[in-house]
Amino acid sequence: MKITAVRGLPLRCACEPISDALSTSRARQALLVLLDTDTGLQGIGEAFTYGAPLAVMQYLVENTLGPKLLGRDPADIDGLWQTLYISTLASGRRSMTLGAISGIDMALWDLKGKCEHKPIAALLGGERDRIPSYASGGFYAHGKGLDGLRRELEGYMRMGYTDAKIKIGRNLDRPHAPLKVLGITEDTVTVEEDWQRIRAAKAIVGEGNLAVDTNASWDRATALENAPRLVEAGVGWLEEPIPFEDMQGLTLLCRSNPGLKIVGCETQQGAGNFTTMLDVGALDVVQPDVGWAGGISECVRIGAAAQAHGRPISLHCFGSAVLFAASLQVAAALPGLLPMESEENPNPLKSALTKAPFTADEKMAWYVPQGDGLGIDLDWDAVEKFVVK
Repeated sequence: MKITAVRGLPLRCACEPISDALSTSRARQALLVLLDTDTGLQGIGEAFTYGAPLAVMQYLVENTLGPKLLGRDPADIDGLWQTLYISTLASGRRSMTLGAISGIDMALWDLKGKCEHKPIAALLGGERDRIPSYASGGFYAHGKGLDGLRRELEGYMRMGYTDAKIKIGRNLDRPHAPLKVLGITEDTVTVEEDWQRIRAAKAIVGEGNLAVDTNASWDRATALENAPRLVEAGVGWLEEPIPFEDMQGLTLLCRSNPGLKIVGCETQQGAGNFTTMLDVGALDVVQPDVGWAGGISECVRIGAAAQAHGRPISLHCFGSAVLFAASLQVAAALPGLLPMESEENPNPLKSALTKAPFTADEKMAWYVPQGDGLGIDLDWDAVEKFVVK
């Protein structure tokens, strides 16, 4: 079998504006990666973009990386990964280049599963048939307020979730607030209003785990000052409190607040970089994204590094149905697995692209799709509705 084409398929759909600490999303997007072969079999992946231009990621997939794969045997997944990574060392290593490699790697694993008539989880030696999850939401939105946040979280609890995550940090009234630099004033809240949101969320989650996510909008001093107060408020996880480059700050947070798990980092990439963070004790819970950190191959290596350092892992997942399926497949084989992210914001790119919906048990543990490869069948008529022309 030979690879004959590597293509990017950009998808986009409008959404009601939702905001985290640093940005506002008015549309959801995804770049699917389609890997064609001379047998007619096709592998499918997703390169996560973090809102970056789809055209740039598509160019990387089709013009920078794709040509290096033409005529190659797709079964040599590790060899192809190394080819793509090493050949772009000067201009790559991180960011969108590794995101593009992630999508290609995912498509290669999907193709391998289709060739062997097995789900990716089985190829990786995974034995879990379902993956525990937490409800990911709690974004800022115009007019939402505390009542809106309460209604949202109460809905998640009725669905069967016991754990949830909300956003914090969209403030202007604190020193060094990034929004001041960005000139953003839309849907901001005061620091005290954020604490009200935290207390309201904990009242609803109760004995379950409440996670808060600053999207790296705090600096070291702010995080160290607020961490003890988060513990007092009953928060269990603090996700990506500061930029991952400040590993000393993250290490201080881990050491000084044993009642609060420091979780990260969705924006970090590569097993080597995660290992460096683990070596210095900068993470309590490891949180890579399969569509960004380096793909399925690299997330398996990140999982092994986490295990070697005695740290659990929880996958970040905030993309389309393709990324969600890939995350479930990988999670089935990861050691030390904690509940993974299950986004509950309205997102047609996740809910409307497959012929059959994802299913979960009464505790919102998601069943791992059992079809070949990613285990899902895309509804290509539905996909076509979201293609960026």
